[in-house]
Amino acid sequence: MYSVQTSSQQMSSVNERNEQLFHRWCFLLEQGRKELHVRQWFIADSYYLQAMLIAESLFSSSLCKSCALRCYMRTLIEYAYINCKLNGPDSLDFLEQVATVTLARYTPMPLIDKLLEPLTYLKIYNDDERDLWINQLFVGDVLHANQLH
Repeated sequence: MYSVQTSSQQMSSVNERNEQLFHRWCFLLEQGRKELHVRQWFIADSYYLQAMLIAESLFSSSLCKSCALRCYMRTLIEYAYINCKLNGPDSLDFLEQVATVTLARYTPMPLIDKLLEPLTYLKIYNDDERDLWINQLFVGDVLHANQLH
């Protein structure tokens, strides 16, 4: 038998799907970070790539575009760091092009240039500077979390 969903049922279904996607994104990002911290670059790359795909899908389905943007950008920056470890800083050119195309659907171009500045730094930093940079990023997370509690 065919059933017709009401608008509120459809919205509830979309919200539930987005929540599942968000939880999956959180899980993948956390797994990627665990592998990053123990320098398992190939394993971390796999988790981050999956997290990137989910973060990108959140743009199209999420009602909170700024939330989706935060997820996407954070994943992109950490994934870029892993990419540098595996393939060198030149590999970021392609990642930057893909990110520009993705962001252009949701964000004005002047803002995209600003959002992608961290990729420029990752390209020009040497390996030690990139390591310091990513560690400072994670320390900032801890400090921010402690301020909220």
